[in-house]
Amino acid sequence: MLLTTLLALAPFAAAQHPIDATLDPSFSPSPFANGGGFGAQSTSGFDDFNRSDSGDLGPDWTTVAGAIGITNNRAQGIVNLSMATINGVDDDYASSTMSAVVDNGNAGLSYVALVAGYADTANNVFVKLQDNNSDSLMDRVFFYYGNNGGTWGASVYYYDLATPTPTATIHLSFDSNGDRAVFTVENDSSGQTEVFYGDNLLGVAANLGTGFGLGTYGIGSADDYTVNDGAAQMRLDATGKPRTSMTFTATGATPGSGIAMIYAFGMGSYIIPNGLPCAGTMLGLARPEGWVIVTADASGTASHTQLVPGAAAGLVYVQALDLATCGLSQVLAL
Repeated sequence: MLLTTLLALAPFAAAQHPIDATLDPSFSPSPFANGGGFGAQSTSGFDDFNRSDSGDLGPDWTTVAGAIGITNNRAQGIVNLSMATINGVDDDYASSTMSAVVDNGNAGLSYVALVAGYADTANNVFVKLQDNNSDSLMDRVFFYYGNNGGTWGASVYYYDLATPTPTATIHLSFDSNGDRAVFTVENDSSGQTEVFYGDNLLGVAANLGTGFGLGTYGIGSADDYTVNDGAAQMRLDATGKPRTSMTFTATGATPGSGIAMIYAFGMGSYIIPNGLPCAGTMLGLARPEGWVIVTADASGTASHTQLVPGAAAGLVYVQALDLATCGLSQVLAL
């Protein structure tokens, strides 16, 4: 066996025309369609996209419109009006929080959206930060329903940043029992934090689902995507390289829990079978070839050191599984 034991609340500012350059001027948005419902499972997720360039986001995500890929360790739009949802994250939008580090790509009209309450592409909360006038600076926030689908009926559904910026950290949360979406922009250009609101969300909430995701237009990109603080999602890092002794470290695990470090000869969608811990959990790996179980310390960190053959480079993929929560790390390529 290759590895024997590895495993700003503000009114409309100065007008820009059109209001939303990503919509056809004749487009009249429909507030919502049918679908969805609330779920009770409390889950969370995280992705830093630190993996090889790709035309999609990998097995931890489902592309539901267009295409979003990996470029330079970031999620980046490939075609306009794209959307992807993160697998295994299932929760009531009203009690959830999301965040991402975003970049407009310095290439004209673009946006990055945080997506919550996903039932399908027509039924989700879609809040975006957009470069609306193609000047390489993100300048406008929109509160939409569905994949860039227009207002859900909020009294104010778009706002302008006080200072446009090419990069920012954005956060989406909800208050008033889910009736109001709260969008926070940590502006890298001004150093200020602006907060914006979209209300009257309960008018469409019965049609929402329990998924979460990202939307893009142009080559807008996102990094460090987080749902509910990523509490159920570990990070897996490695030091060293194949042909030497490598140390694999999982952080963000349940303190005192067993952590399985699993390896396979490729990425995939392997479902842990009945009779094993965390049965039904979908790994981001092909059929596992082996694993080792280590115990997380009081800080939620678990490490394993292993001499790794040189032949593992470009062939072996590793993922960590928290046996207490069945939460997963990202997939790590050797």
